[in-house]
Amino acid sequence: MEKTIFQIPVQTLKRYKFYKKSQYWSKEQIEKYQDEQLKKLIIHVSENVPYYRNLFKKIGFNAYTFRGREDMHKMPTLEKETVRTNHKALIADNAQKFGITSDSTSGSTGTPLHFILSTSVQANKLAALLRSFGWAGYKIGKRTFSMQSYYFRDSAIQFNRFYNILRFDSNKLDKKNIINTINEINKLKPVFFMGFPFDILILGKIAEQEGLKIHSPKSILTYGETLSDEKRKQLTKLFRCKVYNFFSMHECAAMISECEKGKLHLIEDFAYHEIIEEAGTQRLIGTSFYNYSMPLIRYEIRDNIIVRDENTTCKCGREFRIIDKILGKQCDYIQTPDGRFLGAVMSHSIDNAKGVIASQCIQNSIDQIDVKLIIDNNYNKNSKLLLERELRKRLGNEMKLNFNIVNELEKLPSGKTPFIISKIGHKYI
Repeated sequence: MEKTIFQIPVQTLKRYKFYKKSQYWSKEQIEKYQDEQLKKLIIHVSENVPYYRNLFKKIGFNAYTFRGREDMHKMPTLEKETVRTNHKALIADNAQKFGITSDSTSGSTGTPLHFILSTSVQANKLAALLRSFGWAGYKIGKRTFSMQSYYFRDSAIQFNRFYNILRFDSNKLDKKNIINTINEINKLKPVFFMGFPFDILILGKIAEQEGLKIHSPKSILTYGETLSDEKRKQLTKLFRCKVYNFFSMHECAAMISECEKGKLHLIEDFAYHEIIEEAGTQRLIGTSFYNYSMPLIRYEIRDNIIVRDENTTCKCGREFRIIDKILGKQCDYIQTPDGRFLGAVMSHSIDNAKGVIASQCIQNSIDQIDVKLIIDNNYNKNSKLLLERELRKRLGNEMKLNFNIVNELEKLPSGKTPFIISKIGHKYI
């Protein structure tokens, strides 16, 4: 582990230099690089990953005649449930060679998923992220205010002098902590705000309601949940600055970033993105080039997007494809009895619930939440104890939790199945 921790910063620096150049490649250079990376990846999985060895044999797929992008359709897509139930078989026999870091996610779908990441994919993600943030003017060391799940024990905020970041723990998002934080923001005068758009929006609304002046940053970088048009509009008005949208995932299978010209780009030197046209929608599928420890090929991200005409070229000078909108999952938010507001910070509360296929939190009153679970045979008493412990880390002990095993989760009139549904008026913005 110590070796991995040392390697990631070194590799990140090298890859950042690569990404600074590759962002201005021609379309032909991008496609050539994608083909090269995909061919290497497919040979690797055919030789070293049990799941793909068996799959390729079953469907008669020859990894050594694979040509790259034009042959990707010959393989089936990979569902999250397949990853969940074939975890060991998806790990490369030689994964130790590439580095092993355990990670998990449940996203906004309430579906727990565990996987491992190689050193290379972590370094590439950091490097590509830093380049994307750079499109908004961000550089490491510039004064920054960040809102996300930090799990600080004794306070809502901490200042990291090394990175020059004032950090706010979104699990402690209430009026009192926000008012105290506004004072610190006004002292620091951050050049950038970053974090969950819902959390930053609550910050601005409380400042407005309390008649408090709050320092306006140069730009706001949002991630971790869907940035709706309404959220963007309100953030721009409250903070009087430009708002940038960034999309990535723990599985490292896709990345989308907003450039200086306000266009959303598929980051095509980090992963291979496919758009599947189906029933009037455009579904995003991703393949990371760099996770040789546990490769996920043609991974079903389960987010829809709207793609711009392929002939459109961005004025920023980059040939990465442009998309008009990310149609991510849309969840309501929870209010706790002690006055906190919880949105995207709830997304990892069920990561470690063994045997849970999918879940949903429905708030029926200020002090009661129904937790609906779809389970398999691996679910047991310990699963429930772990699940409740993780939920209470965010919700506290005053909230009553009712656990119910169900066959299906509650859907909205639109047909969507969000992780959080509020029946007390705290709807998705």
